[in-house]
Amino acid sequence: MTSTCPRRQTIDVHVLPMENPSDVTALRALLAAGTVNPAEVIAVVGKSEGTGMGKDVGRETADAAVTSVFAEALGTTGGQVHERLCIVLSGGTPGVLTPHIAVFSQHWSEGGGDAEAAVSHAQAGADRLVAGIAHSAEILPEEIGRLGQVHKVADAVRDAMTSAGITDPADVHLVLVKAPALTEIGIEQARGRGTDTVTTDLGIGPHGGMCYANDGSALGVAAALGEIDSARLRDEDIRGDWQLFSSVAMTSAAGEKTSADVFLLGNSACGAGSLRIGHHPMRDILDIGAVPAAVAAANMSGGGVATNGSIDDNERSRIVYLLAKMIIPGARRLHGQRITLADDPVGYHVAKAMGGYLLAVTTGQTMCFVSGGEYNSHQGPPDGNPLAAIVRLV
Repeated sequence: MTSTCPRRQTIDVHVLPMENPSDVTALRALLAAGTVNPAEVIAVVGKSEGTGMGKDVGRETADAAVTSVFAEALGTTGGQVHERLCIVLSGGTPGVLTPHIAVFSQHWSEGGGDAEAAVSHAQAGADRLVAGIAHSAEILPEEIGRLGQVHKVADAVRDAMTSAGITDPADVHLVLVKAPALTEIGIEQARGRGTDTVTTDLGIGPHGGMCYANDGSALGVAAALGEIDSARLRDEDIRGDWQLFSSVAMTSAAGEKTSADVFLLGNSACGAGSLRIGHHPMRDILDIGAVPAAVAAANMSGGGVATNGSIDDNERSRIVYLLAKMIIPGARRLHGQRITLADDPVGYHVAKAMGGYLLAVTTGQTMCFVSGGEYNSHQGPPDGNPLAAIVRLV
């Protein structure tokens, strides 16, 4: 066993509330107490307060506050912090969602007791949570929503798998990507190079640049993990062929990015901690049974898959963090009934609020990562949504 896993990693997750977009009180306390070594933090994921749209600066404010804490703790610059770790914040906490950040730390060890613990875990049939991060090559504005982005994100996902020590794509249960978004400046830069961009619409509607950016990343994840045949993929398939998708991709975009940040989570026999991750895509935005299914997949319990979404108290107590991407169904129907969510001017918020309520009512947790609001996406199956759960086994 030790020859197979010369080094083992322990991943831990601390979920911290935020009282306002710049509130990092809980993060400072966590680091000051020595609970987490700032040098071992590899990612910060979370939901920032605000609308998540237009001129809302909640996400940028939260990102700057978190970056400042780590720059101070590590004695480095903000730019170097972003090179060192992935910060993936999703703007907007509608409904019952609580603004928060989840701090992921990674500790490496060699041999000894950790090796014995890993053997015990493997014998129990429970691989443990591992993680990897990577940054893609620069993604140009004219590549966003096209094969150029797909290939660069796919390369970064493969690098993140190597970083995590995962060789089998089946062991990957979640890939978070924060990629560049189209901006007015980027469009002008592309024109200056004698080319165009996939769209000039910077919104989140069906033809919006935000959706093209998110879906270019999603198909990059699918290509890297073998979920699609990338050799047959064409530019026009992006936001065109909804049968092409990733079950584990949750992607977003930001105007300040020039490359894609990739944070990959999976399970491995070389994981020495107490956490596991599982995923179970939702058939649609009403698929409440997917929540206990994802929790059961992480617990390896084989049970708890109740169609009414019920989860027993024992399983609830072991849930550490939940992540979902809620997509507005392109079919414009749910269970055969017509809906108007796709035409709702605030549908972007409603979809996230629905996802937050679904996770809260089934698990009791409101500090969940619920992003989304896109109309159709390559994230999750057609008209469905990706969903993942991290649990503590012991």
